[in-house]
Amino acid sequence: MMHIEDIKAMGFKQMHQAQVEALLMFVQDALRLAAMTEEPDILADVEQSADELVRMFGGNGVSLNYVID
Repeated sequence: MMHIEDIKAMGFKQMHQAQVEALLMFVQDALRLAAMTEEPDILADVEQSADELVRMFGGNGVSLNYVID
């Protein structure tokens, strides 16, 4: 059984620029789609998931400022 400590992971610094751009584009698309639902709870959940994902790869995270009409 593999333990999480045994996994070798790469971060943004080790990734090819195209990989970083693809991942960040996916995060952007997910946030845009969540915003289109006009459901604040869904947007908050996706924002939290996006933040965790970006931090997991060594980024600074994700933070949204938005206004709901």
